[in-house]
Amino acid sequence: MNFICNELNTAYFLELFVTDLSGSPVTGLSPTYVIYKSSDNSVVDSGSFIDEGNGVYHASYTFSALGQYYIIYSTPVNYTDEIENIMVIDRYAREDDLLRALGLTDENKKILDTEHNSDGQLTHAIIELYPSAIDFDNNTNVMATYEYNATYNGSGLMLTMGIKRTA
Repeated sequence: MNFICNELNTAYFLELFVTDLSGSPVTGLSPTYVIYKSSDNSVVDSGSFIDEGNGVYHASYTFSALGQYYIIYSTPVNYTDEIENIMVIDRYAREDDLLRALGLTDENKKILDTEHNSDGQLTHAIIELYPSAIDFDNNTNVMATYEYNATYNGSGLMLTMGIKRTA
């Protein structure tokens, strides 16, 4: 799953471009959106898009909590609905805050082999999960291992982030 990253407490712009089967822009529709928190599928916000003309519709939302979200864009019949995945990040977050935001809630974790870019932002790490504090202290019985990778733009904002289970 790929995520679009958005910084905490910064407006996220929802945009749609609607065309008919021949590729011509369609105006005058009333598309809507619903934003869900991924961890529990709770509705965070919903609303309607503003018709800008030429098939362009927009809305915005400011996320006030870290975490994973998804947005379902709904258009009238005969048009395709869309789903977008959003990761709300804090570029100054500590690594343990990032783990919690990602839903890795088991508290016995180690972040190893970290790599940072020239701005000090985490770009790569290995994350190990342990079943107990004793296992954590003794480096035994690793439950799972994940690889974290991230890229940033020139302004320091995260562009992409991925975590995959490797063991």
